Amino acid sequence: MSEQLDSNPEILLRKRRNADKLRLEKQQLAKKRENDKKINKLNNRKQKFIRVESLIAKNKASIRENYRIKRLSSSLKEQTKTDKATTNNDNDNDNDKLVFVVRVQGPLGAKIPVKSKKILNILRLNHLYNGVFIKLNSNIEPLLKLVSPYIVIGKPSLSTIRNLIQKRGQVDSSITNNNTDNNNNNTNLIIQNNDNKEEIINEKPVVSSQLNDNNFIEEKLGDYGIICVEDIIHEIVTLGDNFKTVCNFLKPFELNPPINGWGPLSKLKRLEQRESVKVSKLNSKNSINSAFAKLQEINIDDFISEQI
Repeated sequence: MSEQLDSNPEILLRKRRNADKLRLEKQQLAKKRENDKKINKLNNRKQKFIRVESLIAKNKASIRENYRIKRLSSSLKEQTKTDKATTNNDNDNDNDKLVFVVRVQGPLGAKIPVKSKKILNILRLNHLYNGVFIKLNSNIEPLLKLVSPYIVIGKPSLSTIRNLIQKRGQVDSSITNNNTDNNNNNTNLIIQNNDNKEEIINEKPVVSSQLNDNNFIEEKLGDYGIICVEDIIHEIVTLGDNFKTVCNFLKPFELNPPINGWGPLSKLKRLEQRESVKVSKLNSKNSINSAFAKLQEINIDDFISEQI
């Protein structure tokens, strides 16, 4: 005969309490392991041997990038003054254009200047291969020129916009769960520098939810007449009055990094990229001033189809 299960309430409560305790201990150990891995990675980076040639090359690249920002910002100021004197503000809305901007790897070894970093933060492009929809006009174009080495832009088609929103559309969990306590979720990492100074890194666990519930969209954007995913797509394609609200509602789209390797296809892509860089350099040299040159756009549909 099979043994009867022990249904004593005290034993059941003790078992549940022990199971909860074990689960919490496992979660704490997992967090500790992740923090230890991050600290070890940072320590290994500091102890890594760096050649003098690489330091000199990185320093030269940073100097060139700072000089580019300084020269371009001064010429852009002159251009904006002349544009304000010649053009009217009424025609600005007619020239608005939808573009999709993706953050990519910048110049090799160069530190991002402070001005470029601020612009990337404003555009919400804080991580590599993040993308956002932007309404391109005369006010935004100078900012994109300043961060042009760190981004690629292009005009997306309707099918690309629909695929992005349906496959990669995400909303921040803070919008969905307003009652959660942020103080309990934050974890601090204390890391010691070479100067024996401790740095505290605040880490907020970013949890995003998929955009697949029309009831949630109606709850958050119903006041603007947007009640479903198709309304969001229509607002972005037509550059409607609530374009900024919709774009802020969506998180930046996270794309896959390009495939790396040493196969024949990857070698061919590297050669094509080098040739395109050479052509862009020749065009920039032939142009009188880079501030007056137009932004170089790529076929963003092909770019996204490889990384979505």
